[in-house]
Amino acid sequence: MMTEQQEVARYRVEDQLRRIEARAIGRNGRPRTTLRTRVAHLLRRIADRLEPASRRLTEPQPRHRGTGLSIVR
Repeated sequence: MMTEQQEVARYRVEDQLRRIEARAIGRNGRPRTTLRTRVAHLLRRIADRLEPASRRLTEPQPRHRGTGLSIVR
């Protein structure tokens, strides 16, 4: 389930993608190759923002290490 913050971010991204596509298609009536690079950059930025949240779920949780046996000779 998505949090409200993630949902807002998703709608913002969709809006940005629509604007980028409209701007790229508006010039000379054909898409430019830079559109692909802009979208890739935008997605990378979003992934970087969301990564810490998803990393918390996938990485094993740190556990307290026991002191173990201490052998003194």
